[in-house]
Amino acid sequence: MRCAPNPPYNPAWRSMKQGKESRAWVLGASVVVVLLLGAISFQIDSLEKQLIAQSGQLRALGESGERMAAELKRIQGGGEASSKTSGAQCVVDKPLHPEVPDLLQAAEPRRPPPGVPTDGEFRFGWSSGDPKTLNPILSNAGEVGDWLSAYVDAGIADRNRWTDPDKWHGELGCRVELTDEFKEYTIYLRHGVKWHVPAGIDWADPKYTWLKGEHPLTAQDFVFALDMITNPQVENGFSKSYFEDLESWKALDDYTLVVRWKKRTYQSAGVTLGLSPLPRFLYAFAEDGTPYPKETIGLKFNQHWYNNRGYLGVGAYRLKRYEPGRVIELERNEDYYGEKPPIARVAYPIYTDQNQTVLKLKSGEVDLGGLRAGQYREEVLQWKDRPKAEWPSNDPFLNDRIHCQVVDAPVFDYIGWNGDKPMFSDARVRTAMTLALRRREIIDKVFVGLGDVAMGPFLPETGCHDPSVDPLEFDLERAKKLLQEAGWSDSDSDGLLDKEIQGVRTPFEFTLLIYAAPEYTAEANIFKEDLLKLGIRLKIESAEWSLMQKKMDEKQFDAFTGAWGLGWETDAYQIWHSSQADIPKGSNRVGFRNKEADKLIEQARVTFGVEERRTLFRRIHRLIYDAQPYTFVRRRKLPYCWSDDVKGVAFARLRPQADFSSWYVSRSH
Repeated sequence: MRCAPNPPYNPAWRSMKQGKESRAWVLGASVVVVLLLGAISFQIDSLEKQLIAQSGQLRALGESGERMAAELKRIQGGGEASSKTSGAQCVVDKPLHPEVPDLLQAAEPRRPPPGVPTDGEFRFGWSSGDPKTLNPILSNAGEVGDWLSAYVDAGIADRNRWTDPDKWHGELGCRVELTDEFKEYTIYLRHGVKWHVPAGIDWADPKYTWLKGEHPLTAQDFVFALDMITNPQVENGFSKSYFEDLESWKALDDYTLVVRWKKRTYQSAGVTLGLSPLPRFLYAFAEDGTPYPKETIGLKFNQHWYNNRGYLGVGAYRLKRYEPGRVIELERNEDYYGEKPPIARVAYPIYTDQNQTVLKLKSGEVDLGGLRAGQYREEVLQWKDRPKAEWPSNDPFLNDRIHCQVVDAPVFDYIGWNGDKPMFSDARVRTAMTLALRRREIIDKVFVGLGDVAMGPFLPETGCHDPSVDPLEFDLERAKKLLQEAGWSDSDSDGLLDKEIQGVRTPFEFTLLIYAAPEYTAEANIFKEDLLKLGIRLKIESAEWSLMQKKMDEKQFDAFTGAWGLGWETDAYQIWHSSQADIPKGSNRVGFRNKEADKLIEQARVTFGVEERRTLFRRIHRLIYDAQPYTFVRRRKLPYCWSDDVKGVAFARLRPQADFSSWYVSRSH
């Protein structure tokens, strides 16, 4: 995550599908983009010189007639195209702006060793239950973004996630030109890319005759995606904010797309380059093939007949089968235009009890799993300081059949307070709640040290974090004083604080909605005991993820435990701008409204200087932290464990960090 173009550490559209970072959880630029943005700010002469030099190099390539060959080789991963890629090619005969440098860079070289097995099956536990929807425009679930979008889908471009995420390489895009004072993107698409065959269709039923045959990807599919994203009827409030400054989009022909923004904005590059298409031939029609009327297509889209049947894309894998409650299966797309992944098949067994992850790893039912803190303590940590002679000889976690690695994740946990409810409308009360939570102790004991105390929505290494904020260490006396200042007292001596709210004497009791996992239950119970010392009664409501999502979307909560996965770059608009507080299924669920923060957030979107952006985000951080709409709990560390049958395991700098696109499977039994 970054708040400035330089130095290290925007969610692209696929990132937002995860909430975003997804490709989603949402929840934007290559080095060339950085140079362009630097040119916009007119602050760094050396960057401008490099930009001019690169433009001249590109023109020279075009004049020598070698540019097409170099471009094709780059897009296809550096050669060996005849046996490893499909017929989809980059053909840019007559660019509209040949004098403009291409925003896309070479793809990073990341491939498995030659000769590795290419017929293996990889199994990863889908432990959150059935996804609420598989429609990529409507889903804000991290699992859909990380485990489907990242492999089934593709965008105009993608970041070099392993080496330098500032650099973008082409996926469906062959060349991207940025013109008209950096507001207009002209995108040249690959020729010959085909949509996957839709899963979940009974092809013997004549009702689906209209869907049969090959369907080529065209620029109209990107136009349709933007039509749906921006349609006010479509229930995707979590992503609409990234497209508010979009002015127009059109297909000049089947392979040329023009996207225009109203003004120069910092996040426009990431949002544009990360855009994924949507199959118009499927989502614009009813199940019998009847076109949806333009006037109601958004409403139909929300309840589309295919939303829970499959995920249709053009990426390296095709969704082959979705059986609710049992499994999601992917198979390698043999028509994929790029370097084909070694793993032939992917299976996601679906379950809701995370205790099963360890059992499935041990039995070989899954090859990779993310462990909860308690599981990691029981299976790994408790043995680290004990003599090997005491280790169980047949435990796969201890005999090298299962390997584990703790990964720093760009994710923070929080408790969200419903600021639209009178009980939590006062910042002093919300601050008291934070003071009453033993965050350090909970991280150390409940989460076995897997994380650091979070103090805001921006990670310290980004430079956006204000280091001067009050850490608000556990302090019940200070919390008690703030509650008294806010008018809470035990007027009837029953042991509970109370206050007159809307003419009614109201006791201080509320319900905390938590994710159904032992660690969150333990955290809530510790919180409950300390709140009772203050005269506050906490009720705990545990729910599976799908129910939690529904309640959060509908704001049916007093408070809830949540988490956000952060993108490579920072844009505070989606979660913290006042305009997002009343959008259906938006991300500002807690109703944070602050006019000064709004101005700073808007200013950050059009600011390109490194220090200027940092300064703005530090001020935004300060305002958010003073208001305490969240109790920021933990910056996560995630323990991933995998079978020894899986080789080449490494973790990317971006979500999904467990990116298996270059891993391979070699079964030893």
